[in-house]
Amino acid sequence: MVKKCVHPAIVLLFVFCTYSARSQGVADVSGKLDGSRVSGVQLTFSNLLSGNSQGLTATTDEAGNFEIRLPAHGLTLYRMSLSADNFLSLIVEGGDKIILEPGTEILSRNVQIHGSPHTSLLYEIAGKVKYFDVRKDSIGKLYGALAANPDSAGRLPLIVESYHENEAGLRSMLRETLANNPDSPAALFFIDELDIALDFDIYDTVAKSLYSRYSGFSLVDDLYQRTELEKILAPGNPAPEIILPKPEGDAGKLSDLRGKVVLIDFWASWCGPCRRENPEVVRMYNRFREHGFEIFGVSLDRDRDAWINAIAKDGLTWTQVSDLKYWQSEAAKAYGVKSIPHTVLIDREGNIIARRLRGESLVKKLEEVLPGE
Repeated sequence: MVKKCVHPAIVLLFVFCTYSARSQGVADVSGKLDGSRVSGVQLTFSNLLSGNSQGLTATTDEAGNFEIRLPAHGLTLYRMSLSADNFLSLIVEGGDKIILEPGTEILSRNVQIHGSPHTSLLYEIAGKVKYFDVRKDSIGKLYGALAANPDSAGRLPLIVESYHENEAGLRSMLRETLANNPDSPAALFFIDELDIALDFDIYDTVAKSLYSRYSGFSLVDDLYQRTELEKILAPGNPAPEIILPKPEGDAGKLSDLRGKVVLIDFWASWCGPCRRENPEVVRMYNRFREHGFEIFGVSLDRDRDAWINAIAKDGLTWTQVSDLKYWQSEAAKAYGVKSIPHTVLIDREGNIIARRLRGESLVKKLEEVLPGE
């Protein structure tokens, strides 16, 4: 690339023009509906993140034409809808002039989008995802039909293989598409289709790219913070300290278990999957505790009595703590817990071995790290 010296006045002019267009705080959206009934149709435009369910409205003329000016102070996500289940998502920035040509039956089907590359990319990716979703649905139905017929049992492994191939294809498509468009807000709609542990490189690339352009936008900031936290919680790093009240009221400290291999088990009395897994966790604890294994239970409960009753009913005899703050638990925030059950395995020195291990994969890891097993 040839480097050039640019006059400061030209630089300032470019910055001013760019800022002027983007700081208008509005975006113009217009278009024409296609379908059997297009006259007098009311379209509702709702900000996806504002919680304003009422939204703004535009009504089509006799030919199906509509236009509206939308508030767009920076990056804004809108939903243009005819009904609760018939809508079109729009990625909008101040100064945009977006032209849409949707059909009335399903607004998002084969919609023509002009003036919003991010929205166009959103529906390009959505079309590709739908292809894999349709195949997944077909595979699931075929598996169910074959599983009900004992004579077809021999074909089931092939169906399972097809399922995994389809999932791998979806993952490959998303990785490639997001890697090629890391700074598009369209990525926000699909990044969580990938596993942050297996696809951290894509998460990191997308998070950094979006943050450099759209810091201050809540979804971008959340993605960036999650990705940065993932680095802090990488295997080999020290596990953040947890000091929270035990049922008796005194403080329980994670570091008090130093010298043991410890499983931090995030759960709650109201969590059905957690409660169903607890018998297996109890069996695992009884099997490995004599070899230097301990569990540190962190509950995301908010009802103290329900928490204490669940501990007794499920026979959880290891250390239990909770600040009774539900999803706002300080420990949950420190460990990036977005769903439960959630586990973190740490070594005798207090460093992270692995996260999100459950069932047989957790047992195998314990057999590996605990001598004598």
